[in-house]
Amino acid sequence: MVAEKNKRIKDKAREKGKTNSEEEEEEDGEEYAGGGSGSFLDNCPCWAVSMAVHTVMLVIMAIIQMEIYQPQAPPEIIAEAPDEPVIEEEVEDEDFDVEVEDVNVSDVEVSEVTEVQASEIMVETDDEPMPAQVEISPNGIFAATQNTPNALLSGGGGNGTGLRKNADATALRSGGSRGSQKAVALGLKWISRHQFSNGGWNFNHTVAPQCKGKCANPGTSVKAVNAATALGILPFLGCGQTHKEGKYKEVVYRGLNFLCGNMKPNPNVGGGSLHEADGSMYSHGLSAICLTEAYGMTKDKALAKPAQFAVDFIQGAQDPAGGGWRYQPKQAGDTSVVGWQMMALKSGFMAYLKIDPKTAQNAMRFLDSVQAEYGATYGYQTPGAGQATTAIGLLCRMYYGWKHDNPALSNGVGKISAWGPSKGNMYYNYYATQVMRHFGGDQWKKWNSIMRDQLVNKQVRDEKSHQLGSWTPSGEAFSNNGGRLYETAMSIMTLEVYYRYSPIYQTQSTEALPLE
Repeated sequence: MVAEKNKRIKDKAREKGKTNSEEEEEEDGEEYAGGGSGSFLDNCPCWAVSMAVHTVMLVIMAIIQMEIYQPQAPPEIIAEAPDEPVIEEEVEDEDFDVEVEDVNVSDVEVSEVTEVQASEIMVETDDEPMPAQVEISPNGIFAATQNTPNALLSGGGGNGTGLRKNADATALRSGGSRGSQKAVALGLKWISRHQFSNGGWNFNHTVAPQCKGKCANPGTSVKAVNAATALGILPFLGCGQTHKEGKYKEVVYRGLNFLCGNMKPNPNVGGGSLHEADGSMYSHGLSAICLTEAYGMTKDKALAKPAQFAVDFIQGAQDPAGGGWRYQPKQAGDTSVVGWQMMALKSGFMAYLKIDPKTAQNAMRFLDSVQAEYGATYGYQTPGAGQATTAIGLLCRMYYGWKHDNPALSNGVGKISAWGPSKGNMYYNYYATQVMRHFGGDQWKKWNSIMRDQLVNKQVRDEKSHQLGSWTPSGEAFSNNGGRLYETAMSIMTLEVYYRYSPIYQTQSTEALPLE
């Protein structure tokens, strides 16, 4: 039965002319688009198919990789690099020395050094609070602070300070004398002997450890210790003595450390304040000059932030309406207080600190409001022609770019020349001497011969007196407040005019402050 059934199937297949295998191939072939007896892939070798498939996969993977790891464009740099400052050529170091018969400036009697706790100054900046700390190091030099902005450290010494290192020669060449240099040397010795053990000074010099009442004429502003200390330091800086070099470097070091330790942050104004109740903005302006000059002269990184903070406080304390300064921050200004702030800003500018040009523009607006005779004379808070205020106004105008041939400047210098040096007002003499020195010419020579000899002759020269080297106060308002220390410091700085700053109109070393 089975054999017969198989035979019938084979016969039927023969009738159709096909085999079972051919039927299977026909069914498989219907799955391909090529149809017929077989497709292109059916006729290709296996290795070719494999290669094609892998090639396609590699291309797809490469495309994916490019999309995922496509490098991003570098971020845009928006911060500007600070300008490269011009650093003047180094001058050979020379100690301040005066050849006199009876004066040995190296014989400095200073009180015992006591440790001063440094304060931490926290001031908000554009980035983050920057703590500034000045520390005493064993060798008597400021320890470097951390996190000081590079822009503040790139500056060189203040222009004209090279003259201070050659004070004797410059003085003799520029109108000074051996007598005036002897007076400076004696004066520095008196100031150094009235420094307190904490590094500061006091207008009541009689309570200093080495004085104990041996000198008369104490000042009444006994709480203005920052102002007194600043006036104690400035005469040393004026002749090239710093905390880095010179016979008085330890005196200067301790004084600067005292000021840095007294600086306090002021969140309402900004920067670091040396303002004090008894000395008001006078104290801060004088102290700021000390810090900016010391930084500019030495490039000491430890002073960079205290100096900048002092400048920042001045800029923040400016009267926003009138552009001046007075006793309290943002108070309507007076020419007297304005003068010290402007000198501090000028010193800071010369040390390559950051000064906002708007501060200078506003200060010029204040001077415009108190000037008379088209800027030849200046009043206190209103237009006028006071002697001291006129000298202050003209000096500020010089530092802010008035040319030598400015008619108002020439007229103002003529008035000062006609007034001549005062016999009792050192405040006027100090500013007026700078104006005349910068202006130069015959009027300066006439002024200098009177002023120089008058100061030399007024100095105490009694070798048996503890007052040796000092100046007795004249009795005018500032000398009553500051006493013998004030009168001595102002007299010394006036006699240092020959080398403290380069004459504006004779060299390019003292630039005008920025107005834009």
